[in-house]
Amino acid sequence: MDRYTKGFVVASLAYFFLAAVLGIRIGSADTAPWIRFAHVHFNLLGFMAMMIYGVGYFILPRFNGRTLRWPSWVPVHFYLANIGLIGMVASFPSRPSAAFVLFSVLSVAGVAVFVVNLGATMLLDPAVPAEEEEEPSTASPEGMTAAVKPKADIHPDMRVGEILTRWPETVEVFVANGFASLGNPEHREQVKQIPITLRMACQRHNVDLEPMVAYLIAAAEGEPAAAPATAGMGTRARKGGLSRGEPIGADNILGDILAVYPETVKVFKMYYGEGCFSCPGQATESIKQSAMMHNVDQKKILADLNRAAGF
Repeated sequence: MDRYTKGFVVASLAYFFLAAVLGIRIGSADTAPWIRFAHVHFNLLGFMAMMIYGVGYFILPRFNGRTLRWPSWVPVHFYLANIGLIGMVASFPSRPSAAFVLFSVLSVAGVAVFVVNLGATMLLDPAVPAEEEEEPSTASPEGMTAAVKPKADIHPDMRVGEILTRWPETVEVFVANGFASLGNPEHREQVKQIPITLRMACQRHNVDLEPMVAYLIAAAEGEPAAAPATAGMGTRARKGGLSRGEPIGADNILGDILAVYPETVKVFKMYYGEGCFSCPGQATESIKQSAMMHNVDQKKILADLNRAAGF
């Protein structure tokens, strides 16, 4: 979590504590109206809303395999929400007043920022920076210069399938860096249908992310291939790793299974739903863990996965 996303969660817990203390006060003696107002709003706009803000910013974009549309809005929302709530409670005794109306508007503006930002993230197509097209040179062969190719906008949260589709030449970089199965055209077409981001793929193949992004950009722009970005742990990146031709076991990681056997996507979709393919948990969760969390029969899903993988 970043600073402000975590800040929403911390603020939520603080407001929850304040609301509980005020609740004891309300239950033990006659209290002023502003105390009841503070108790209710610390619970609703403080505890509940801010917990939703923090968790929503962190989880929902990841479940959709995307990055937050406007991350710079999150700090603005954080201050709008907190100043608005505290200001409403502080100015309640003097209402009706311009101050109370102002702080109320700030609170509503914070809600609007959250709704628009997350709504755009989940419903609109991912933002793609505009690329300037250059006119082909009409000079004579002696004076002709190569047209400058636009910079490839590859980033860690872009889907592997999108990278392969937009820049087919990057397949050689993937193959050289531990994604050997992408050398198979049929397997490559299957991977294009799976919403796995470059960040997730590098995590499960133990590949250094930043160099990998640089190598892919270089390949997309026609520069010479660079050295592999693998961290030197061989083809088996970690315990629970999986290679093509091996049966799927209970300790295999979901992301590894999808990467090695993309034909299992229909099985995961049947048992876990669409959210499985963009969930960050697939980089660390095994079949055993996921089956337990989803209340799925482990033996049954393993049998169906291995059947889909050709065993």
